[in-house]
Amino acid sequence: MPAISQPNRVEDNIALHHHIQALSLRGEHILHMIEIRSINGLTEEEMIPKMRARRSHLLKGCTDVICCFLFMLFIAGWGFIAVIGFLQGNPERLIHPMDSHGRRCGFARTGAYDLTSKPYLLFFDMTACISYSTLLAGCQTPQICVPTCPQNYFSYLQLKVFSDGSLPFNEMVKANMYCVDGFDASTLTTFALVQQAVNDRKCAKYTVPSAPVLGRCMPQILIGTVEELDKLQAANGTLDVLIGQFGDDGGTIPKQTMLNDTSKMVGEVILSEGVLTKMASDLAQSWWQILTLIIIAGVLAFLWTVVMRIFGSLMIWSSIGIIVGGLSVGCGYCWLKWNGLKASGATDDFSFQPIFELYFEMPTTWLVFAIGGSAILLIIVLILLCVASRIRLGVAMIEESSKAIAHMMSTLIFPIFPFLLHIIVFIVWGTVAIWLASTGEENCRQQGQTANQTMANPRCDCATLGIDTNCVYVNVTRDNDQVFWFQAYNLFAFFWMTCFVTALGEIALAGAFASHYWAVDKNRDIPTFPVLRALCFAMKYNLGSLAFGSLLIAIVKFIRVILDYLDKKSQTTQNSVLKAIFCLLKCWFWCLEVFLKFLTKNAYIMMAIYGKGFFTSAKDSFLLLTRNCIRVVVINQVTAFLLFIGKAAITIGIGVVAYFWFTGKWTIDGIPRVDLYYYFLPIIIVLIGSYFIADMFFDVYEMAVDTTFICFLEDGEQNDGSPEKPFFMSANLLKILGKKNETHINVSSSSSASK
Repeated sequence: MPAISQPNRVEDNIALHHHIQALSLRGEHILHMIEIRSINGLTEEEMIPKMRARRSHLLKGCTDVICCFLFMLFIAGWGFIAVIGFLQGNPERLIHPMDSHGRRCGFARTGAYDLTSKPYLLFFDMTACISYSTLLAGCQTPQICVPTCPQNYFSYLQLKVFSDGSLPFNEMVKANMYCVDGFDASTLTTFALVQQAVNDRKCAKYTVPSAPVLGRCMPQILIGTVEELDKLQAANGTLDVLIGQFGDDGGTIPKQTMLNDTSKMVGEVILSEGVLTKMASDLAQSWWQILTLIIIAGVLAFLWTVVMRIFGSLMIWSSIGIIVGGLSVGCGYCWLKWNGLKASGATDDFSFQPIFELYFEMPTTWLVFAIGGSAILLIIVLILLCVASRIRLGVAMIEESSKAIAHMMSTLIFPIFPFLLHIIVFIVWGTVAIWLASTGEENCRQQGQTANQTMANPRCDCATLGIDTNCVYVNVTRDNDQVFWFQAYNLFAFFWMTCFVTALGEIALAGAFASHYWAVDKNRDIPTFPVLRALCFAMKYNLGSLAFGSLLIAIVKFIRVILDYLDKKSQTTQNSVLKAIFCLLKCWFWCLEVFLKFLTKNAYIMMAIYGKGFFTSAKDSFLLLTRNCIRVVVINQVTAFLLFIGKAAITIGIGVVAYFWFTGKWTIDGIPRVDLYYYFLPIIIVLIGSYFIADMFFDVYEMAVDTTFICFLEDGEQNDGSPEKPFFMSANLLKILGKKNETHINVSSSSSASK
């Protein structure tokens, strides 16, 4: 045989490049499993060193090192801020409620204030606290100390139609409205003045029946019981009058007797045994039953993955058949109804009809339904004819993903690890936020002969208040700008770290499922601990790329918080144009966040396959999916449909069981029935826990489908089935694509060994 020149050897090596790359993807274990034949004169002894060199180049290069360094610096800065918070903060100040001026409810400071008669804190608008901006600068609503929490529903808008002659207007205002200290509500003699005071945030817009929780007035509906609310509703018509009218300009004030009855009942609830104590007692009795039901939900979620593997195709096609069949029957009925009404001489009259059913006796109504339904049916049928093969591919992806999970059972347990990391990050963020919020220094000054309490007077020890009659409390001072920016840094760190933990979990699962796809013998080629191995590899080489990808999402999240904060701060001065701008910006950045999550997730998958940097992986994955956009849409919808059915079935099913069990409607001999104060509490916990467990299982499943799909696309584009570039996909996927390998490579799918 003539000698092979060096240039030919180089060309041969280039031809083998992709094959070697695929064989070396995330697994040194693959190399020894494949019979390496002599190709174009290259012997086995000559090829193995070159393959090892290529594998070393691909798998042992750190990516985005600068981003990794910046990430470490940022974590160090977070630690510095935490130290400042721990040195200057005093969380005890947050345990006791404080009003908007930093005064402690239920306490007195000599020479400054006396709030001993006002032990409770009232929020003007509790819903304002349910906002991103609360994480940045606290609850953006006035907070005042009050003697008692509100006991009735009241809206200032009800004063617009005030007609109760038993009290003057200003006395009615004073009796029902809560205003900041120093503002005399009795001066509000007209509705216009009331509205101005509300707009200026001098008085609360509304009140709801509340009870104190840790010194804060919390809505009674959040801490009461279903039975007590039912009792309240049945006893008088207060809620009937107010619930429908709340916030409505046409609202009316309930009769005083109705409010009195409501107040008495709420008072009885509040004076009875503490709500939190009863809840704790319920949880102490039912915790093991709650845990049992949540574990059952986990077992059902696992079994559902098996069901999807066996019956996935049947579930998809039967659902499509039901939809098409239902639409066909509906359209047929509409056409028959239209034809019958037309034949009977029915007429059309689409002027206003007080009886809505009359419109269904007009033939044109059914003609519109028939034409609309037929058009929708035709569109669905045409779409199905065009994407039928892609639906089969989607079902095959689900089946392949089920096989991957069956081979690597540790993937189902792995989500517990990032979940625990998320909890740790949340605890760290919350702790730092609390200490930063409690920073400040109490200022006490010598009163002097002029009783001047300004900061110009000499300092005195606040511990001597009440002992030293000349020492008076002035205020708590702190650098609010510094606290604001430190809280902003802390919040951004929370976003970045949570996104980073999510990225770490995604690339670990992607690496495990990628190793399954590219393995020739599924029982011998897959590592013993595939997820752990992929996780360690990512932390060793791809930490900077993960940090950069998570940084992009964190920036968008933080911008959304800033927008929300600015929107809240400028609400009183906003016009319709500014409101529209804020709304558009919020919508745009929400869409951007969704897109970045999609982009980074697929980038991590590509990163797990090839070990490249973030930009290269993101570009390659995005272009790959763009070239197969129809497949992407169909497979995503098929997967989402099956997972939605699974989540809904498990959550609702376990919820129904929990309801019948905790209400005593179902009993089992030998298992004692517990008597609960609030049966809805364990039911809610079971529902949340069941959904969380199902979501955790199905997130793994979704990651398996996404990884398998990208590997499949990469396999189909880069390989052609020749001996130099064989396909690694299963025989089922090859059959769907109508392709085959020229040289047979047995891609084993035996499931005898599970990891």
